[in-house]
Amino acid sequence: MFKKNLLISVISLVFSGASLASTISNAQITRMNLSELRSALDKKDITSEQIVSAYMAAIDKDNHHGKKINALITLNTDALSQAKAWDEANHGGKANAPLAGIPFIVKDNYDTKGILTTGGNLTLETNKPARNSFVVQKLLNEGAILIGKANMSELAASYGWMGYSSVGGQTVNPYNPLRDTSGSSSGSAAAVAAGFAPFALGTDTSGSIRGPASVTGTVGLRPTLGLTSRSGVIPLSLTSDDVGAITRTVSDQAIVLDAIRGIDPSDKATEFVEHPVDKFSHSVASGSLKGKKFAVLDNFDGGNPDIDRIKNEAVNQLIHDGASVTHIRLPAEFENLWSLVLGPVGTAEFRPQFDAYLTTLGNGQPKNSTEFLSVLNKLTDNGKKTINPGRYKGLIDSIETITTDSPEYIGILTQRIPHLRSELLKIVQEGDYDAIIFPTMSCPASVIHGKSDKDYICKSSDSYAASYIASSTGFPEISVPAGKAIGNVPVGFSFMGKAGDDLKIMQFAYQFEKNN
Repeated sequence: MFKKNLLISVISLVFSGASLASTISNAQITRMNLSELRSALDKKDITSEQIVSAYMAAIDKDNHHGKKINALITLNTDALSQAKAWDEANHGGKANAPLAGIPFIVKDNYDTKGILTTGGNLTLETNKPARNSFVVQKLLNEGAILIGKANMSELAASYGWMGYSSVGGQTVNPYNPLRDTSGSSSGSAAAVAAGFAPFALGTDTSGSIRGPASVTGTVGLRPTLGLTSRSGVIPLSLTSDDVGAITRTVSDQAIVLDAIRGIDPSDKATEFVEHPVDKFSHSVASGSLKGKKFAVLDNFDGGNPDIDRIKNEAVNQLIHDGASVTHIRLPAEFENLWSLVLGPVGTAEFRPQFDAYLTTLGNGQPKNSTEFLSVLNKLTDNGKKTINPGRYKGLIDSIETITTDSPEYIGILTQRIPHLRSELLKIVQEGDYDAIIFPTMSCPASVIHGKSDKDYICKSSDSYAASYIASSTGFPEISVPAGKAIGNVPVGFSFMGKAGDDLKIMQFAYQFEKNN
């Protein structure tokens, strides 16, 4: 029924916007970056209605048909009428905001007023929030047009089934139907890669923006923790939860970050970081690699020969562009951050933070995790749909475990995390490094659960391990396309900086992207 309703919505939206007179084709529109879309809108070469219609046509072609990417859970059926209203209101001149009239997609753990927000879980499949999340509202205030909600790993945790949810099913990699799009912002990355939207919002707790971006040939940024607000987003673990975007280019990333960043009284983390006055998008292209010094992280080598090859090629490219590099190995504790930090903190925080979120929902929705689990058990017992068994077990463990007052949890927050930040900062400062660089993941996109692919090689016990460094310290990291592995799957390369270095690493990524 979900797929049928989504198909009907797409068809009606596409045909209602099909009578536009522009000579620019749908294919041309869906290949434009954000600056090109802005320029074409301001010159009246295209309309917002035409842009939305073009992306809806792409969704109709390849979401449940064609490539069957299955990136979207639901659509905003008012998107075309909202685009048309924007066109009418802005008939006489240029828009004041870079994203005005431009469509976007959000991961389905962001609250969207009057539009389903499920987190990919059956229990919330009728949940229509009364308000938008903070960053979604900021985009709407700019005049951007929300066109749909993206599938995701269930409640933002994959447990081996990357990009699968009991509501949306399995998201498929646009580059290889046997491979997944990593997790948990799987649908967001797949949607941008497939041309369903020029950008999409995701969330990142332990690599969930960077990993999906890496395996789909897109750009993913985990900002400095606190640069963007998490309010109105289904939480997983607020010590590490972060909000950001997946885009086609680094310059697009800067444009979106300018739109969504800012202080939010409802998220205290935003009050403890510096919020630059100047726009990132104004200076992202002004950086240089010449004379810069990078630390090449070697702790996670050996997972896959293509990844190691692309790493070497990326390093050589940076040297060719005038940078110097030093190969380093971080202390062993940085190789085990899931067990030392993210795992125990996530288990401790999920229930109280999830309970707080559930209290914000309307009538008919569970008000605490006990009610949530009771409803979920009834739905799965009835065989309505399958929940990832690993995710279900993880959910049970988190709900049944209340350890936010435990010495281990308190010790991690008050001692271990500050120690890790201090140690990493010391390494960067003593080496006078401008950034730490490494392959975003130590293995390519993995094989979808239940399928096989003889080309897949992964000798790493956890291909996300490098991502846990930024997640545990709150440092920013950007993943930018660097090449392809066997099986036609993209591979991303990361630049990680100190807290507050968001512009700096975007500038490096921009130059790398331009020259690679």
